[in-house]
Amino acid sequence: MSALHLPAGTGATHHFLGTTMTVKAGTSETAGALTLIEQECPPDFATPWHVHQNDDEAFYVLSGTVQLYCGDRTWQAGSGDFVLLPRDLPHAFANRQDSPLRLLQLTWPAGFEHFAADIAGGGPDPALLAEVAARHGYQILGPPPDAIS
Repeated sequence: MSALHLPAGTGATHHFLGTTMTVKAGTSETAGALTLIEQECPPDFATPWHVHQNDDEAFYVLSGTVQLYCGDRTWQAGSGDFVLLPRDLPHAFANRQDSPLRLLQLTWPAGFEHFAADIAGGGPDPALLAEVAARHGYQILGPPPDAIS
């Protein structure tokens, strides 16, 4: 592994489930240790209810407010907040604001960037999403919790 400097606005960009994800570091840059993605989520974006089976996930909110659901907890996080979502706990998140949500997504160990690349550009096909997710260690449990819709 060597030092890395990635100027603002650069990195592999993927359009993933309606969001824009820019990979800042991944498997090859961190020797498999972690993936760091800058993500912009449009208003009314929501993930499906899902589980990470092989990695932990965290968010640092850059701007906006994210609605989070993890296990039996529900809360909001705003600009400057940090959130940790441990593996094996069902979770989802949503942007219910009128403006984009920007956050840094950190997963460890690395690999999430490969899932994002494999599903990028695809339409909202739940069967395809579930199949690709399963290959990468993610289980799609269904639509977002009722609280999101």
